[in-house]
Amino acid sequence: MRHPLPILGLLLLAACANETALPEATSAPSGTATARAAPPPSRVTEFDGRWIGTVTLNPDRTRECPRAPSGEREITITQGRAVFALNPQIRQTQTGTVNADGSIRMVDALDRTIATAGLFADGLFQGEYRNGLCTYAVRLVKRN
Repeated sequence: MRHPLPILGLLLLAACANETALPEATSAPSGTATARAAPPPSRVTEFDGRWIGTVTLNPDRTRECPRAPSGEREITITQGRAVFALNPQIRQTQTGTVNADGSIRMVDALDRTIATAGLFADGLFQGEYRNGLCTYAVRLVKRN
């Protein structure tokens, strides 16, 4: 007795031989216009410059949070793109884009839950740096 599986496999393969290729996902049907991408939002440059100040540990209920970094810290904003130098010795930075209302959320490149959020207004940045259960007050002033 012969097994029908080899013959069935050949029949299935032959049935697929006349298949036409599927159109690419990027090709548009004929006769229709392709959608254009919306232009990117304009950059907010009103807050560009150097912002320098301190980071202070908020009340710590766990008593396990590391002390706030000593010395001044800096946020540099160029074309609306902010870089917060949290620990220059090890090149730990956070980045973000300033919104039109002066609000921002900057995140760590490796762990997006480590973040600083706040508001630029009247030559002052006030925000909060958060790392796990530990929170720190960030207060900076514009230097140029």
